[in-house]
Amino acid sequence: MRRRRIKPLKEAEDHVLRRIDKTDALEAKHINEYKGRGVFALIPFIKGDFVVEYRGEMITLIEAEQRREANQDTFFMFDFIWQNKKWSIDATHEDGTLGRLINDDHINPNCTMKRIIVEGKPCLCLFAARDIFPGEELTYDYGGSHWPWRKVWQNLTTFIICTVEEMESF
Repeated sequence: MRRRRIKPLKEAEDHVLRRIDKTDALEAKHINEYKGRGVFALIPFIKGDFVVEYRGEMITLIEAEQRREANQDTFFMFDFIWQNKKWSIDATHEDGTLGRLINDDHINPNCTMKRIIVEGKPCLCLFAARDIFPGEELTYDYGGSHWPWRKVWQNLTTFIICTVEEMESF
């Protein structure tokens, strides 16, 4: 693993202010029809490193709920609390940024979402939750259990457990 040259929070602030992604360190690519696109590391990241900003439009939670209802199939939003009020970053608009393409992993994510304040405004940034190696897909825990793919996973897990138990009874 490489050594850090710049502090992760400072690096995150710099990227937020310049509105750029680490295109030399990250690559988006199509995974499959079920999962769609994902983001992969091109370089190693040390636990705690800044990875990418989850960039989008900051809206109230009420506005977010209205947009979710209007676009039930395709939305990219992250909800958070700031100054005792509920907000959402809407990254649904395809703008070429990479943070919006990082997939969910509620079991073993390699990134974690953190809210940072830059010039008095909240920004959402992903940081390495553990060391990440080149070629690894970047993931974080979206939270909650309502995501459709999590229900499929739970059903599949239940099916596999039942099948194994049934086989053991023979």
